[in-house]
Amino acid sequence: MKMKQLISPLLLVLGLFSASVLLSSPVQAADSASEMVSISNKKVLVGYWHNWASKGKDGYKQGTSANISLSEVNKAYNVVPVSFMKSDGVSRIPTFAPYNKTDAAFRQDVALLNSQGRAVLLALGGADAHIQLQKGDEQAFANEIIRQVETYGFDGLDIDLEQSAITAGDNQTVIPAALKIVKEHYRAQGQNFIITMAPEFPYLKPGGAYEKYITSLDGYYDYIAPQLYNQGGDGVWVDEINKWIPQSNDQLKYEFLYYMSDSMIHGTRTFLKIPNDKLVLGLPANVDGAGSGYVVDPTAVYRALDQLAKDGNPIKGLMTWSANWDVGTNSAGVSYNNEFATRYARILQ
Repeated sequence: MKMKQLISPLLLVLGLFSASVLLSSPVQAADSASEMVSISNKKVLVGYWHNWASKGKDGYKQGTSANISLSEVNKAYNVVPVSFMKSDGVSRIPTFAPYNKTDAAFRQDVALLNSQGRAVLLALGGADAHIQLQKGDEQAFANEIIRQVETYGFDGLDIDLEQSAITAGDNQTVIPAALKIVKEHYRAQGQNFIITMAPEFPYLKPGGAYEKYITSLDGYYDYIAPQLYNQGGDGVWVDEINKWIPQSNDQLKYEFLYYMSDSMIHGTRTFLKIPNDKLVLGLPANVDGAGSGYVVDPTAVYRALDQLAKDGNPIKGLMTWSANWDVGTNSAGVSYNNEFATRYARILQ
């Protein structure tokens, strides 16, 4: 009894000493952002997130996109690309930093989504991005991507280059080479670094601007999400119905979505081949999110998805620009109220 009374105070002192040492020695604890979320064999609903503040009346119809944190993105979106990684005007190597949070706070947001089984990607480019890499930049660009992953916990990178940036400099060779380096780096750790693309669909033709990205990354990319919007009268000719189907025709939306998908799945009707299990259809959240391409009647989307499945070619999912627009407001100030997420969340079931 007396021995216990003597030992207990000693153990208490030692315990307090150990606790004080731990508190004075900060340790980087592993969090949910440390592990890469897998999207293999999963359907995806992809919603981009804006890394900038809305200035109001920024929509195609004078609506206003919403200011939301990454952690507030609707839970229906199980893949969330962060827009954008691009030049900072100083270095040729594109980079990224959160616009309104500390690195630690932003990583917490990524960790939250990862803990919910949702992947967070870093989107490279955007409509106004000037990216022009040169031969020899491969390792430096790969190193920057890895730094971003280690800092924020990103699960992959989305190639979202548009206009001149697609073919500028040596982008078509440097970017795929860098992404292969990153993919292999994380593969050696037993993780899958996700690689995706979101090209405007006219670039998806033999000799088109995205062909080199697709062929170079064959076997490395996880999905391709053609932007089926903002292309006006461009579309696809279908011999079977002897008709030109433009992207902008609301009355032929089912036909456009079905035949565009069928063309890419089989590499026919002048389009490059994208396997059905790596094909994601990109649609605007609403009329403010894009100048054209909004689907008025969602049954057209479901009809197309159902027919593709009946053909034996079920696709991987849907993408939208953007999660911010999905909760934005129209020109009259009326909320879009998660229309896209609500309409299409059941594709994940």
